[in-house]
Amino acid sequence: MPSNKNTTDRKLEAVPAAAASSNNKRKNVTRDDEDDSASDSGSDVSMINVDFDFYNLNPDVDQIAIKRLLRQTLSHDDELIDVHPLADLILSEGVRLGAGSSIKTDGEESDPWGLVAVVDIAQNRDNPAFKPFLTYLNSSLPSISPLKMLLDPSSSPAHASRPALIFSLRMLNLPLPLVPHLYRILLSELDTTVDAGGAKRDVPSFTDWIIWGRGYRLEGNEEGMGLDLHEVEGGSKKSKKKGGNAALPLAAGTFPYHPEEEFLDRVATHVHTYPFKTAPKRDEESFGVEQFGRLSLLTRAKLAKAVEDMQAACQ
Repeated sequence: MPSNKNTTDRKLEAVPAAAASSNNKRKNVTRDDEDDSASDSGSDVSMINVDFDFYNLNPDVDQIAIKRLLRQTLSHDDELIDVHPLADLILSEGVRLGAGSSIKTDGEESDPWGLVAVVDIAQNRDNPAFKPFLTYLNSSLPSISPLKMLLDPSSSPAHASRPALIFSLRMLNLPLPLVPHLYRILLSELDTTVDAGGAKRDVPSFTDWIIWGRGYRLEGNEEGMGLDLHEVEGGSKKSKKKGGNAALPLAAGTFPYHPEEEFLDRVATHVHTYPFKTAPKRDEESFGVEQFGRLSLLTRAKLAKAVEDMQAACQ
């Protein structure tokens, strides 16, 4: 299987500078710089042309970036899990299953901006690289939960299933229209039972899909904190222009850090949120938003439907 998937679905050639800029390397980047006076006159968005390529997960290149993204998602609990063996397992599962992709902008040797990968829970339940993470997730679940039956089979030995755990890890400023393709490619690869050489592939028939991530909670009075992470109805975002009026308070509620996960939640069988175990106690002096972990449970058909809805919303 070739490393560069070089998908033809890369419809996004230009994105706002605020969405595309990062410390990572980029290739073929051009930018139309504008000074503050131009911004104040009503044109406050610069455009950057970026080439995004999809690659197979690469154990020789991607480990450091995956560890960083795992720590980001673990948030306050990042010291509870040894992310080094977990990153190795995620990459080795990508090779074994022939599934999972990363998005890069400077060739295969560069760091990924984001990735979607899958781990076969039944196959790796007792793997020392995975078991501590599985124990961590189980400890967040109530005794009666549909997720408990999948993550801890001892709670329901008669429950026949083949669950998969999806790791959707990415930088927050990865352009949203790219994300549905990561999921679409993953599902296509797991549905392919014959490799490029015509040999039969031993791909598990997963019955349940669990997506791990994190979320945040707003009280409704936050403003000026750079928190423009969730979209409002109609696809527009609340924003603050230079020289304009003060930013409106953000809507109160709980939200996933990745906006595309809202599409997953709409069709999910079950969504579970849990507080981070080592998060400091919050009071009136606490800075930033309250974060929490989250797990979404979907069937194969519902996951495919959510991906279709994501892609339609991004067109």
